[in-house]
Amino acid sequence: MTQNLSLAGVLERALTDTAADGREVAAVSLTLDYGAVGDPATVAVSTHVERATRSLVFVHGEALLPDGRRAATASGVFRVVMA
Repeated sequence: MTQNLSLAGVLERALTDTAADGREVAAVSLTLDYGAVGDPATVAVSTHVERATRSLVFVHGEALLPDGRRAATASGVFRVVMA
């Protein structure tokens, strides 16, 4: 079985992992702005938490191609799932 990578999927996973930080989270909002075209398997993704409250985490990230061009930027809001 071949796994097809999408840039949106790569960024969504990275944002979710950053927001979770060991907790269970659920996406509330995801925004993706595309830039240069390239192979999603070759991008370098960086993410960071912009702000966090008790119930929400705001995350931003970007995907860069090997030549330094920005493939996409993304932002997301995640709800912390209370157990």
